[in-house]
Amino acid sequence: MADEKKNRRAALWLGGVVVVMFGAGFAIAPLYSLICQFAGIQAVSTPRKTASPVKAGGAAAIDRWVTVKFDANVAAGLPWEFKPLTKKLEVRVGESVEVKFAARNLAQETIVGQAISNVVPWQATQYFNKPDCFCFREQPLQAGEAREMSVLFAVSPELPAGINSLTLSYTFMNRDARSAKKFEHHGAGAHPEGKPAVQPEPARTAGQSS
Repeated sequence: MADEKKNRRAALWLGGVVVVMFGAGFAIAPLYSLICQFAGIQAVSTPRKTASPVKAGGAAAIDRWVTVKFDANVAAGLPWEFKPLTKKLEVRVGESVEVKFAARNLAQETIVGQAISNVVPWQATQYFNKPDCFCFREQPLQAGEAREMSVLFAVSPELPAGINSLTLSYTFMNRDARSAKKFEHHGAGAHPEGKPAVQPEPARTAGQSS
């Protein structure tokens, strides 16, 4: 009888442990999302929504303009060249705008990278909508391959009045840990052959042809 009680208590204890571990697993993802939201960092493959819907073609645009700057970085371990094709734009809030970035694989082998986006100041993150972005997908580049990649974005008309300038920043990272280790001394614009990175073109206004 004593053994039966011990077995029953052991079973209940193990069951409690399983429930706690199961619940903790579900808590990890929301906790990560909250941390990213507070820091102004966008999780990989997660489109950012604005405080209100922004229609394509400027249907919801209002007569207010903000400056959007574009920044490109390469993490250590990724021997790529990465730059915005436009340094900054004057954008009307509520209007959909497409800009392009260019990446080039400087290594002699195929490398898969993925970009992480960030909006500065972080208070503007929830008002910056990206319906489509190259950062939502992995980007494989063959040896020496160059590619232009697009991001479609709109700034919500609900952007607080005190924010008149935003920066959309990307950091490309090597998706393969073994490859990143191999090229760990290359990144942040570094070139395997010591060549300088290409500089972005001057600023222009949204809608102006390049």
